[in-house]
Amino acid sequence: MMFIFALATPLLTQPASPRPDHFAMAMPAGFVVGNKQSAQNGAIEERVPKGETVDAWSRMITIITLNAPINARSYAANFVATVANACPGTHAGSPVAVTVGGHEALDDRMDCPRNPQTGKPETFFFRVLSAGGRLQMVQVAFRHVPSPAEEEWAKAQIAGAVLCGADSTDALCAA
Repeated sequence: MMFIFALATPLLTQPASPRPDHFAMAMPAGFVVGNKQSAQNGAIEERVPKGETVDAWSRMITIITLNAPINARSYAANFVATVANACPGTHAGSPVAVTVGGHEALDDRMDCPRNPQTGKPETFFFRVLSAGGRLQMVQVAFRHVPSPAEEEWAKAQIAGAVLCGADSTDALCAA
């Protein structure tokens, strides 16, 4: 996901935190890891349907951890502004506050009517939070306007993300 990686890459040079907080998610049926990178200061994992790539995808799930105490609200606003700048006509919803693992998180949706790089519409559903000195983001993106069933699927994927910490007992955290 070019928008996500563009925001994450400069932050990967920040000092690392020893805290282990991170999002973990079950792999949806039919998906594979298309890209996984980690550095001292963060990590990104991009999942795509089997047979697709991170360059040619119809749906993508992205999980980002940045080892920096970045404010989730500020990061979400910057993410929305970056996408809107890259994609004229982008419409963002109003962030909705939710609680994940005892931490405030923000859920939002953005619709890019036509990504100039691909000529296709892109819709993003995302959750972002800051916990344990790290910024966490989970995103589900479509390279088309999603149907109501696809919207529900995306929201279910995001809701299934677990915040793992040092004393987490969830099986997803052990993987």
